[in-house]
Amino acid sequence: MASQSRPLRAWHYAQASIISCGLLVTGASQVMEGRLPLSAACRAWNSHVADLIDQHRTARELNDDQLSEFVRLFYEAQSACSALRFDEGLAIYEAIPIGPVASRPLR
Repeated sequence: MASQSRPLRAWHYAQASIISCGLLVTGASQVMEGRLPLSAACRAWNSHVADLIDQHRTARELNDDQLSEFVRLFYEAQSACSALRFDEGLAIYEAIPIGPVASRPLR
């Protein structure tokens, strides 16, 4: 049994190595083209939209229904990015109809 598991384990390591190399090449080519990798774009959008939602929540510029919908879309986009569906996640982030806070509260 041990002799059969070694080739299988080696096969899994080989597959993981090939996939890793492919991801590195894809990410490197995007950087060389002057674009962020899609995973980095997802992280940037996540941070930006999270900040906007928090600012609007603090300023109380949105009603509960609006805030709930933005948070729902935020988590939907976050889930898509986490599942490596970057194009879908980015499209959801971009479609969230939230902008800068009109009146910033004093701290």
